[in-house]
Amino acid sequence: MELEPVLTPFAGAAGDVVDWATVESAYGTGFPSDYKEFVRLFGHGTIEGRIATLIPVATSDPMVRRVAPLSDRMKSDPDYQRWTEPPVEARVLDRILVWGETDSSDVLGWITSGPDPDAWSLAVWARGDAAWTAYSCGMVEFLVRLLRGNFARCPISDTSLVGVPHARFLHDREEERLAAEGLYPWDD
Repeated sequence: MELEPVLTPFAGAAGDVVDWATVESAYGTGFPSDYKEFVRLFGHGTIEGRIATLIPVATSDPMVRRVAPLSDRMKSDPDYQRWTEPPVEARVLDRILVWGETDSSDVLGWITSGPDPDAWSLAVWARGDAAWTAYSCGMVEFLVRLLRGNFARCPISDTSLVGVPHARFLHDREEERLAAEGLYPWDD
């Protein structure tokens, strides 16, 4: 499933160059091929100011916003233990790798079970439901289905992106440049 033309860069250059061999060695796992293509085309930024997408960075610095496992606090917090359907595997929260978040405090990640990252399911913790839901699709298919309104029920807490025909992506470096000029692009 292709993300373009459902999602287009807002302004400036998008995309990030990632040394996948170094990153995969640091993380101890591969990454899904659709996600790698997303990072190449779009990268670290936001979709309509509502969904933040993260990239993997080979660092242990907790201040760097990046793809990361769920925090120990989230894994041990009873508020994050509920699933809309019971998880198939025990201790599945230990295998969630977060690639995104929403401005509604939802968490978007992969359930990193199995050696093939392209076969990983997606996990979404929706604050509005206070529960996790697993989806049998990749990151790009998830975003396309969300933006096209192809889920029976919105998978995130904020429904404003459902059915958006032409969503915009703003890379973090472009957002920082605009902010330095006193501009906030999502005000229109």
